Amino acid sequence: MKHIVKNIYAWLAVVTVGLVSTTFTSCTDDMAPEHYYTWNGKMMSDYLNADDNLSEFAAIVSRATGSTRGVNIMDLLGTYGDYTCFAPTNKAVDTYLSENGYSSVEEIPVDICDTIARTHLINGRIYSTADFAELLGDKVSADVNKVNMNGRYLSLEYVDNVASYKLSGTGIILHANDSVDNGIVHTVNAVLSPSNATVPDLLAEDDRVTLFSEALVVTGLADYMANHIKDDSWNYYAEEYEPLHGKLIYSGAQWNWCDIPEERKFKFTVFACPDDILAANPYNITDLESFYNYARNIYGGPDFDKDMDFKDKANPLHRLIAYHCLPFAQSYDHYTTICGVRYNEPKAFINPTEWYSTMDTIPYNEVDEIPPLATIKMTRIKSAREILKYPPAIEEDLYLNRSDNNRSTVHNPGVHVQRPTSGHVQEARNGAYFLIDGLADYGQETQDEIFNTRIRFDLIDCFPEMISNDLRNYEETHTTTSSEDPKSPARNYILPQGYLEGVKVNSDGYFLYQGARNYYWSYEGDEFNLASDVNHYDLEYYLPSVPSGTYQIRLGLCAMASRGICQFYLDDVPYGIPFDERNEGLTARIGWVAPSQLEAMSQEDREAAKKNMHNNSWYHGPKGIFNASPGGYKDGKDALGHSGGTFYEHDNTLRYILYTGPLSENKRHKVRIKSIWAVGTALIMFDYMELVPKSVYGVEGEGKAEDEY
Repeated sequence: MKHIVKNIYAWLAVVTVGLVSTTFTSCTDDMAPEHYYTWNGKMMSDYLNADDNLSEFAAIVSRATGSTRGVNIMDLLGTYGDYTCFAPTNKAVDTYLSENGYSSVEEIPVDICDTIARTHLINGRIYSTADFAELLGDKVSADVNKVNMNGRYLSLEYVDNVASYKLSGTGIILHANDSVDNGIVHTVNAVLSPSNATVPDLLAEDDRVTLFSEALVVTGLADYMANHIKDDSWNYYAEEYEPLHGKLIYSGAQWNWCDIPEERKFKFTVFACPDDILAANPYNITDLESFYNYARNIYGGPDFDKDMDFKDKANPLHRLIAYHCLPFAQSYDHYTTICGVRYNEPKAFINPTEWYSTMDTIPYNEVDEIPPLATIKMTRIKSAREILKYPPAIEEDLYLNRSDNNRSTVHNPGVHVQRPTSGHVQEARNGAYFLIDGLADYGQETQDEIFNTRIRFDLIDCFPEMISNDLRNYEETHTTTSSEDPKSPARNYILPQGYLEGVKVNSDGYFLYQGARNYYWSYEGDEFNLASDVNHYDLEYYLPSVPSGTYQIRLGLCAMASRGICQFYLDDVPYGIPFDERNEGLTARIGWVAPSQLEAMSQEDREAAKKNMHNNSWYHGPKGIFNASPGGYKDGKDALGHSGGTFYEHDNTLRYILYTGPLSENKRHKVRIKSIWAVGTALIMFDYMELVPKSVYGVEGEGKAEDEY
């Protein structure tokens, strides 16, 4: 019966592709006729093989022996799915052959054919020029928000007018939007040839950042990045993983089709400060010695010695440079996601913000512990008040360690991360680098100003492998494609033991990632779950580091009848009573009061009601988060009968206080979640967490430090 249902879903997916293609025609009426959709009634492989102007690219794809889940690429393009192809013309291929010393396609090595084919194909998403226009908006450039089959992001730019687009600074789309049964084809005038250089290699070629590049080398960070490309020991086809391919897990009131990640790649992000900015006030950095002395003023350390060990992780220069490096990489617009952020058109109430662990190791005491890593704040500017602050922020751009706290008496503009331009290749095979207009650090001033706030992070921020391997889903909206359908744009992954560094998954349980969907009551649209076939699960992972102090640790969740009961541990010590994620009778037990009732109360009664709920270890959900498509469900409501609104308004989108007490900066704190009751398909949801210092959560009443957003 399940196979029959899956076949029905597959048939519906094909019909949907046709309907979507027809719908997009009305969205592109202002385009030239050559950009209209045409219907070909054939698979993508048929289309490529039949077009005489694309015969050489078809030959390249046919020679590519690389496989995706055991299927040759041209054969793959003959199966149902969602593919976007940027097909270079024969003239474009001839130019490539001439420039690279080949007389014909047959002389191109097979592995290079494989790279070329994968570079021009996106699997799992159909992009029309209408989508390109939406991605670009008013921006100079933007990345296509899903990697190609070579694991790289393609960038977009306008050319002459909105009906023409340039890809990755090389190819211009000549003919667009030719629909086939399993995707769409855009004809381009150049072969896209991404660099195989590593991040340090590209940085070394950029004459704007020579000193920062030199510092990356002497600290040993360049060698580390250059030597980490892919984990060859990860085997998708291992016998132990066979039961996980296509496994159905009941989660979120529906069956979810799951798989495991195909690869385990390493990627890095470097935020590099240009030479001219370093040389000017307030830095006055012109060589390694002045660079070291600047770092020493922040972190302390001995006087400069040209023979000192800069590779020592405690060396102040190493710490400063490593703080500008992240152990993952993604598209510029993906370092924060806008899924689940509450909008009041045309601007947002809050800025999308993530808190990431850098490669800067904080000095620590426990010899046998995993060393703590300094945290950096990344903000995407959406809030109107932030755009207007002096110096004004650039809407939709990224900033490091920016203070956007209402309580802040001294506004910290942070460090602006510049969008890439077509003049330089900034994406490498194992990551990317971005130029910044100043230096960031994890010194005392930063800790006092930037971290004296509620630190809310999506759980995925703790797992770099999720981001580097393109497992995170960034779509703002999704149709309610069945989660049982393996072609659903929102993928679900089981993360086995050993895939995520620092994470321990009990062999009896499954650590499940559910990709973003617009009808999920989840922060940023996605969520993690713990599930089991034998009513038992146990998970351990590490929190981001924060300055030493007293904190509340909160877990954000959506309570449902299908949830379970768990015990929380911090550093192997159990805290509090087991927490129950079922919503049956939860409102009465915790003292939840509807916002409409709270507003009708006097200030004194309102504060008393909230305090009562807090004393029971619960908070309302945030006002700044909401279901991504209120009222946009199939029947106008979600599976729980809700019809949209913020998390603050619903009694099942809550925050639970797991722990209140000290956290130490020089220790990487470990969280453990162990099942107490997991009968049947009961599971535990992990959505987002909050680390809230006492200076914030401890203030009650009018003018309180913590807002409801």
